[in-house]
Amino acid sequence: MKKLLLIILSIASFSAFSQWSATTIYSTGEDCYSAFGKALASDASSSSLSSSIDDGLTWGLSNTGVPSSGLSFGAINGGTLYAFRNTAIYQSTTGNNWTALTTSAISASDVIRSMAVISGSVLAVTNPISGSGSKFYQLNGSAFTLKSTMTTTLVSIIRNMNGALWAGTTSTLNIKSANAGLTWSNANGTLAPSVWWDKYTESMGATATTLFCGNDGGLLYKSMNAGATWTVAYSIYTGVSIPVSDIYVMSANNILVACDSGFVYSNDGGATFQKNNTGLNYANGENYLRHITATANYIIASTSGGTVVRRPINQIFTGVSENKLLSIESKVYPNPANGFAIIEANDLILNDKCEVKLNDVLGREVGVFEMKEGRANLNLENFSKGLYTFSVYNNKIPVSKGKLVVN
Repeated sequence: MKKLLLIILSIASFSAFSQWSATTIYSTGEDCYSAFGKALASDASSSSLSSSIDDGLTWGLSNTGVPSSGLSFGAINGGTLYAFRNTAIYQSTTGNNWTALTTSAISASDVIRSMAVISGSVLAVTNPISGSGSKFYQLNGSAFTLKSTMTTTLVSIIRNMNGALWAGTTSTLNIKSANAGLTWSNANGTLAPSVWWDKYTESMGATATTLFCGNDGGLLYKSMNAGATWTVAYSIYTGVSIPVSDIYVMSANNILVACDSGFVYSNDGGATFQKNNTGLNYANGENYLRHITATANYIIASTSGGTVVRRPINQIFTGVSENKLLSIESKVYPNPANGFAIIEANDLILNDKCEVKLNDVLGREVGVFEMKEGRANLNLENFSKGLYTFSVYNNKIPVSKGKLVVN
């Protein structure tokens, strides 16, 4: 009890001085994610997957069904979160109660490296334990089946960036697919790195106008013309391997970056970046941020030291008001609803990166639905009766809100 009180007091003290603070008493921290109105953390080497419903202040185990080897978070699609380990892929609609999907098509000599969602389909990419050649698998029903194969390239990460599937590699920086992973082409513009750590892509992210990628050498690149040309947006380069490990786009202006020299961010859409490590304990390796995400009020990051750190969003991005962004009119029908509902936003008919998030009366995210051509179809058969709120997002920016009653 004394130890727990000390931790809580320590957190309060850190917050008062506007700095990063360690948040979890569990030995997790290798990966983190935000979904279902929760923050999730997993060490990806044991079953200690944890969740928090109070912006990372307190944590509890959320690992029903998690294998002893642990899970890394993959991608979310239609209210289902996918996570992986080795050749196994699990899914959850709550952040707990994980169930395994069929992955018998994936060879035991391969390991899953990354996941993404493109055109409503869930994809996973694997690399061989030894040798070269990545394989792409697509979820069909409850099973993953082979979609395409590369003979020489090894892929480190895949991401949906503005409607196209991008892959970061270990030897050629970036490649791009215009057909959801069937065929690929180089997409590095004039970039021609010579050493391996500068060729190795660790992270990717995108706003509506700008693409970002980070390499193992400490360079954060950006492109404002779909990859035709790239420039250095920020550098922690030291001439050795020092990864830019994760990129999280909060909005068109606010971008979070985790790297081996701590926390880097932009509040102007990537025009400039700066570092803020106040409170990170370099002696314990907490400056080596591995993954980064955000809840409603806090930025949360996992570290190489096995802890999770957090910092209030309003300490980094001041004057951010969501109400200024709510400019799109939406309607929902039928309302009250029984079994299904439709949400329409006519101003988003031509936008292809839209989604609807549903929250219960406690503010917990309970569903995410794709919006196509300004229309989202909500399957509510498994939802409890009651009042819900919905938010319409365009390129991860909230543009409309409303209420929905489920009978």
